[in-house]
Amino acid sequence: MSPSKRVRAQGFTLIEVLVAIAIFASLSVGAYQVLNQVQRSNEISIERSERLKSLQRALVFLDNDFRQMALRQSRTNGEDPSPLLLQWQDYLLDSDAKGVLFTRAGWRNPSQQFPRGEVSKVGYRIKDKQLQRIWWRYVDTPAGQEGISMPLLDDVESFDMRFYDGSEWQQNWETNLALPQAVALSLELSDYGKIERIYLTSGGTLEVSGEQNTDG
Repeated sequence: MSPSKRVRAQGFTLIEVLVAIAIFASLSVGAYQVLNQVQRSNEISIERSERLKSLQRALVFLDNDFRQMALRQSRTNGEDPSPLLLQWQDYLLDSDAKGVLFTRAGWRNPSQQFPRGEVSKVGYRIKDKQLQRIWWRYVDTPAGQEGISMPLLDDVESFDMRFYDGSEWQQNWETNLALPQAVALSLELSDYGKIERIYLTSGGTLEVSGEQNTDG
């Protein structure tokens, strides 16, 4: 019987170890890149979803306010009522560009449960590329009473409006004691581009005789 042979255990050579490490590192980097891409895609999806929600929320406020524009004068800082029922001016409401101000109806207050009227004064302005809604609890406000600011939408590049008087569209509204028959509102967003809404209003002219009823 031949003598037993000693079987020598064969280990990995240095080159084999280095190759294995390189393969493992390559697989790890690939897996990390895939995971990172999936995570980033999820973050982008969430960001876009939140952005869309903000846009939809802003449009809801705009729709509700402009569609219920009221044929009603308003007082600001205790001054005489403005003859302009719809104000669209440069730097109005401390806006970086133009701002708009008007009164709106339809804000129900059953049995006067809340400290406000059913007709509200509202406005919109641009501050640092952000569309903001300004509102007051009552139409006629005393001196020093600031409106309540509500941020609506970021990354607004421009905010513009046009007004239809029944025969043509105008860039400004300067008709006293009257509302346009329609308002075209345009928002230019950095991501969605230009968004335009056209609102039909109640129109009409306000007949003022004597002391106007200021119950808000």
